[in-house]
Amino acid sequence: MYRLRENLTQDMIQAFLHQKGIQPEAYESSLCLLEENSLQGVILYENSSWESQLFQKKIINVKLAAANSTGQLKRLFQEFYASRRADGTDFIFIKIPAEDVGAMQVVQQLPTACFVGSLFKLVSPVRVYNSAPPFEITEAGPGDTEAISRLARDAFTKSRYYQDPHLSYESANRLFEEWARNNAEGRASLQFAAKYKGETVGFVQGLSKGDEFVLDLMAVKPGFEGKGAGYHLAARIIEQSLRFQHKTVSAGTQLHNVRAIRLYERMGFKADASYYYYHVWPGKEAD
Repeated sequence: MYRLRENLTQDMIQAFLHQKGIQPEAYESSLCLLEENSLQGVILYENSSWESQLFQKKIINVKLAAANSTGQLKRLFQEFYASRRADGTDFIFIKIPAEDVGAMQVVQQLPTACFVGSLFKLVSPVRVYNSAPPFEITEAGPGDTEAISRLARDAFTKSRYYQDPHLSYESANRLFEEWARNNAEGRASLQFAAKYKGETVGFVQGLSKGDEFVLDLMAVKPGFEGKGAGYHLAARIIEQSLRFQHKTVSAGTQLHNVRAIRLYERMGFKADASYYYYHVWPGKEAD
């Protein structure tokens, strides 16, 4: 007989995931499926407070979902969906490894599920490029925040937020503007700007996370693509991240963003993982 439990001990969840060779990210809450006293499946999730505040919606981020069978995972997600609908959650963001076909089938069957894109993660050892940039590239400071934030608007239109029919284009623009501003005001570990005749024509922001340095946001102004700004921005921030003594640097982009993938591959990055993104809107079921 199956039963559902919320927030089992981390030790029990860790042991279950360790058997599957899965290392979970940090999470706030869990929904677990048990048979007698044996854990059969788990959904790890958290409240996405920053996005919730920005969109004025209640948003949940599913960090991981795993079970011993597709049927068990389906039962978990059905219960999770019903609970989120009951508590007034507006939308749920779910990231699924591309190889997990069973999980994709389960999520696609949820009412109001929207496929909103994909992520291709690439990884490289931290290295020095020793290349001369065609633009002035400087570490960005407070005086660059507004220019960087403005450039972030309209710069990430291939992202999942622009593919969701329930989110407006303006809402997605505002999210990336505020994301870049939040990074510039202290979240980013490093940030650099590319300038041409005093105008900011590109930027890159990165985060230090354990042994890994993450290229979080990078954008180049329309009309300046293909002229080396992106390459040299990425090279500069990777070189400067050596101060954190990272072992690797990672970058993520959409699977259909061929230009970005080719750039990272030219810089020595290799494919590491790929994911599919879904937004699920429990409150829209009655619409």
